Amino acid sequence: MISVRKVRVTCQNRGWNLIVGGFLTLMLLFGPSVLTAQSLEQEEKSRPFIGSWGPSIGRGTTRAGSEERGNCGGRLGDYGEKINNCGMPVDQLPLNKRGEAWLVFADHAASPAQSECANLAIPSVSGSGVIISGYVDKLVLQHPDPMSLIPRNVWMDGRAHPPAKFLTQEGHSIGRWDGDDLVVETTNFTFDPDGTDDHLHMASSVRKKVTERYQVIDKDHLRLIITLEDPVFLTRPFKFSFALTREGGPRPSWTNCDPDSARREIEYAYPGEKYK
Repeated sequence: MISVRKVRVTCQNRGWNLIVGGFLTLMLLFGPSVLTAQSLEQEEKSRPFIGSWGPSIGRGTTRAGSEERGNCGGRLGDYGEKINNCGMPVDQLPLNKRGEAWLVFADHAASPAQSECANLAIPSVSGSGVIISGYVDKLVLQHPDPMSLIPRNVWMDGRAHPPAKFLTQEGHSIGRWDGDDLVVETTNFTFDPDGTDDHLHMASSVRKKVTERYQVIDKDHLRLIITLEDPVFLTRPFKFSFALTREGGPRPSWTNCDPDSARREIEYAYPGEKYK
């Protein structure tokens, strides 16, 4: 004799199997086509941007325009030396009073990149170029830094930024398409003593937001337009741009850094005492 309990369990199992089977059938019917469509669209949009791109600096005039690094605004360093090779037009940088006060306070020993072998963040590292790789749900942007290739995941799957309390040095990047332009928005940065420009040693706060717009000029040139927002140190959003030229691959670089050696080099290269 079959108990009522066994019949109920059997019916429940069969019902669950029907639900799971129906779900799997729907996934087989619709899942692959949706994923394939997303993959093909992403591939088609991303194709012109994939590759290794270097800054068009010191290469004369191209269709992208004549490119020069920022002039550092005539700023002087810790010991009166002239600062040069900034990654943006510093003479136009809209610093507020707090930003100006930071430049009076900051020194080379407080630079995590120079004295601690830390990676740079955008936009400081943006002027070094970028290597762009494509995936189904993201683009990976790698910036050639003197010490390493600095990777960034740019999520293209519609996700939002995490809550503001989750911070990293490179921030959190999400991307979207605006026509044929690739727009990347990055937030959730940690405080960074070199976060605005590493040559100027201008800091950025956790409220920094960087929007990058990559535009195709032709098959060998991109235009990168950067909008920097940081109400802690800037009076208004700051926009600047430069061109990128297609290269054959990553540029060779020295990829090792010892913090003890870096600190000693800072001490020997900048003798004296800024803080009297």
